[in-house]
Amino acid sequence: MNILNLLATVLLANPTVTMNHDELTARLGQTLTVESVVNSPGAAIAHLNVVSLDGVYVDLEDWTQDVAQPVPAGGETQLDWEFQAVNPGHFAVYVVLIPRNGALVAGPAVHVTVAPRQNLDTTGALTVAIAVPLLLGAGVLLSHRRTR
Repeated sequence: MNILNLLATVLLANPTVTMNHDELTARLGQTLTVESVVNSPGAAIAHLNVVSLDGVYVDLEDWTQDVAQPVPAGGETQLDWEFQAVNPGHFAVYVVLIPRNGALVAGPAVHVTVAPRQNLDTTGALTVAIAVPLLLGAGVLLSHRRTR
């Protein structure tokens, strides 16, 4: 075994997962992409996970259809993960490497803050909707009485 093969074997003995972002911000409904780099000495499955940091229930299938990707043995593999922000709040998005033999390896979390949709401010709209027709009606009655 030459020195490069030995070094590669030592470096890849422990699987690792890294992410290309530490944190992201999004609007509700926005599609995001994160990239993970996985090093694994053996074949494995990489699995994307989303957890709420606010305690809100998260249904992973609502966020993405792309929850698992195969990882070939013996090298660095880049995996792209696309997901949609379907709940407002604070979330952690992370990848877990599930080797065929050995323990699970979780990568670092990408903290995602999803802003809620902004609704129109309707404060006072009901008052205006009622007052304007009443005032117009009163104006019509007054002008009708004056013309008599």
